[in-house]
Amino acid sequence: MQRNFGKYDVPLTLQTLIDLEKELGEREHFFDGLHFYLALTDFRYFNTPSDVIVFGNTGADGIHYGFLTDYGSVSDLEEAPIVCVCPMDFEQPTRIIAKNLREFLRINCTDELLFYNDFANEDSYLAFKREQEVNNALHPLSELQSSNQVRIKKILEKNIHMPIIDNPYRYIQMIRMQRQEMVNIKTQDGLGVIAPPLAHETHIPFEIHQDIELDLAALKAYFSTASIPSQYAIFRDIQLHYVLSDEPLLRKIVLESMLNIGLIDEANRLS
Repeated sequence: MQRNFGKYDVPLTLQTLIDLEKELGEREHFFDGLHFYLALTDFRYFNTPSDVIVFGNTGADGIHYGFLTDYGSVSDLEEAPIVCVCPMDFEQPTRIIAKNLREFLRINCTDELLFYNDFANEDSYLAFKREQEVNNALHPLSELQSSNQVRIKKILEKNIHMPIIDNPYRYIQMIRMQRQEMVNIKTQDGLGVIAPPLAHETHIPFEIHQDIELDLAALKAYFSTASIPSQYAIFRDIQLHYVLSDEPLLRKIVLESMLNIGLIDEANRLS
């Protein structure tokens, strides 16, 4: 758990979920009400961004949720953006899904399918949701599962301030637009880098592409001179295209470069 959280304390809202799981006694009972399992230690895939602290997974296709720290710039995980990582979606595995854990939990109670499914528009989503409701009516939950859902919802409402979100679909579209407005350097995974360069710095891109052989000497030289935000961007692009555990020389360069600019937690998560 220490390697996952690094310098951060467990936020109060997440601690409430941890206590809830203990109170319920069974991970499956927790899943009945929240549609995910807690995962607080080493649940990561090769394309889980190094600045994401994982807290849960859905139990299917490797899909997991985490706090996006933007390379340690977030001061408190209670206010960190929440991302969903779908590791099998190789082109854009990581997406913003909530402003913070409290708002994530509100949407998760009713519309968790928005986290890991793509819809052309709101009408498509509503049509899909109606189909799911019909399917749920044909295949109802067991009495125990229904009881767990009701119990968990009451506990959440009592112990966590979850803001009302009238339109979850539009909410997620809005926060993704807001994220893009904050981005100073675009990255191939869509997350981008929000850290601004210093006044005298200019972002000079370094081409990373899976189909083009990577010049490791040139990459190492780039890291020695590039601005810190530019290095953040390259870290994102590399993780999108390469399985670092299969590329020991590249992995060594990345880890050394992270440590050189103080990204100790991020390097530890990749080690």
